[in-house]
Amino acid sequence: MAEVIVVRHGQAAFATDDYDRLTEVGWEQSRLLGEHFASAEQHFDAVFTGTMRRHRETLAGIRDALAQADIATPNAVELTGLNEYDFHSLVDAYIALNGDVYEGVKLDLSDSRMFYRILRLALMAWSRDELINVAEPWQEFEERVRSTLAALSAVKGRVLVVTSGGPISALLREVLKLDVETMVNTNLQAKNTGVTRYFTRGMNFSLNMFNAVPHLESSGLRHLITYT
Repeated sequence: MAEVIVVRHGQAAFATDDYDRLTEVGWEQSRLLGEHFASAEQHFDAVFTGTMRRHRETLAGIRDALAQADIATPNAVELTGLNEYDFHSLVDAYIALNGDVYEGVKLDLSDSRMFYRILRLALMAWSRDELINVAEPWQEFEERVRSTLAALSAVKGRVLVVTSGGPISALLREVLKLDVETMVNTNLQAKNTGVTRYFTRGMNFSLNMFNAVPHLESSGLRHLITYT
């Protein structure tokens, strides 16, 4: 049996010219999660990340905190299946199809609430193959997530996975047989450095915990709970 701990990256730099990097809050979230793992004396037998900068930086924050407690972390194996879908291309494709006005208001995608409202609609349209000129068809996204699940099923011991909200919700969809709408709604609730845990024997994954932030739950740290 293996224990697979899946972590969403720390807060990324939304509405900047480079989303794919952690903010100072994101770095702090990652270090605090590493300290939480260290306090529980959690050692990892294998580590996987996507190839994105925010994944590597989140792991670096976790790894630094573990190192302070003299807990070594294995070198990470990068899997492209753990990369996020290209949400900007999906939103652009949705707007190209439906226009840049929503409920009578011209879209302002620098407003995170409006952006994620449109992203939800774009994800549903993507799943129905309604969008054109997207970087990745929905079926390819689902297939690479299934391949990632198979790769994780082959590893023994305690496994740390650092990824993004899309693959996290898609993995959950595979394990729990969720419909697409539930998966999308779950995706958009993913907390930064939220922890999801599975116990697995081969391809038999059992969900034990979802989207938890025990490292941020104390009253002095709750302001660090973010979603972007």
